[in-house]
Amino acid sequence: MTFVSALAVISTQNSTVQGLSSIFSGMAKTNLMPQFFGKMNRHRVNAIGIWFITITIMGCAYISQDSSERISFLILVGSVFWMVSYIVAHIDLLVFRYRLPKAPRNFKVPFGPILPCIGIAGTIFMIVNISTDPVERRNILLVTGITLLILFVYSLFWIHFKMKIPAFKPLPMEKVLAMENEMYYKIRKNRGLWK
Repeated sequence: MTFVSALAVISTQNSTVQGLSSIFSGMAKTNLMPQFFGKMNRHRVNAIGIWFITITIMGCAYISQDSSERISFLILVGSVFWMVSYIVAHIDLLVFRYRLPKAPRNFKVPFGPILPCIGIAGTIFMIVNISTDPVERRNILLVTGITLLILFVYSLFWIHFKMKIPAFKPLPMEKVLAMENEMYYKIRKNRGLWK
């Protein structure tokens, strides 16, 4: 069981590092992250992203100091962070379907807005009850809130100054679809709209 557990930890760690570095690379391609995250080495591997994620995980491991309580706290903070991202995804779906009900889709959520609303309510319930200890729950929510605030401020500055598109203003569907084409970014880069 120890050997199987070790393999499970290694495979989870590899998936996390590779998955997040690929997300960073894709975000760099669409100018949502600094361009160095999109650079590939001679083996077509996003080495900078892999090192960034690895060092971040090592930093979290160092902060935990082999304390099961600290490790549990960091896991709960990460869980709340991911749950907030799920809530945002549900809200995005509701807003998108309200604004553009006729837009093409690969999958239609059954029962209209009922399932996303149930998902939001259930996720909020899990966040509110993330810990039975009120002090730990407050600290978890505080760390998550500060992290989200930092990312929110970063996003506002990045969108306004780097991407040069207005924040909080919906983009036309045609422009969003055009952003999936690599030529969109080459043209914007040639015009000096981002570097």
